[in-house]
Amino acid sequence: MVILNYSKRLYLISLFILILISLTFLIGLNTLNQYWFTVLTPYVIILTAILVLLNHREWNRYFAIFFVITCLAGYLAELTGVETGLLFGRYTYGNILGYKVYGIPVVAGLCWFLMVYSSGMVANLFKYRIFIKALIGALLMVIIDFSMEPVAVHLDLWSWQDSIVPWHNYIGWFLGGFFLNLYFQQLELKKANRLAVALFIILWITFLVLSYTL
Repeated sequence: MVILNYSKRLYLISLFILILISLTFLIGLNTLNQYWFTVLTPYVIILTAILVLLNHREWNRYFAIFFVITCLAGYLAELTGVETGLLFGRYTYGNILGYKVYGIPVVAGLCWFLMVYSSGMVANLFKYRIFIKALIGALLMVIIDFSMEPVAVHLDLWSWQDSIVPWHNYIGWFLGGFFLNLYFQQLELKKANRLAVALFIILWITFLVLSYTL
């Protein structure tokens, strides 16, 4: 009889939950009332963040500071983007993502953390220098955003001026992703969260499928 240790059990349970959520959204958004699934989005984001944090291996002040800075940087980037249009282009958030402060959903910062952390974990699988890993992480974030944009617009998570995603949106994502990934790669902590790697893959597949089926 194989007895799994706590971290292994936690990972498998967390992975099962993420896959179940993904499949539920894939089926529900394509066959049932989309509204009842989209309103669950902020709660799913919070649950996902909790699962990812529970599976983090090494907790110290460096990671705690990284979490706070990434969430704040992501929120401020979105605020600057919405108010000025300089970073990503002209866009506004709908009401699906929950409570907003100055027009920006509170969970937006948490989304940035999940994106940076998961892409950083994937990039860390490559045996390159920190700078190259940061570039890989930033590119992975752009790939996710590229597949996410048509889905988010269709579900009214946000909307773009003239209904066109500007090219510098992806440049903004790449630059923001690069600097935050560079910060992450320099942290003195164990970068081995299998759930974060799985999350990135699940997100990419989910958005890719939805972009063709919705």
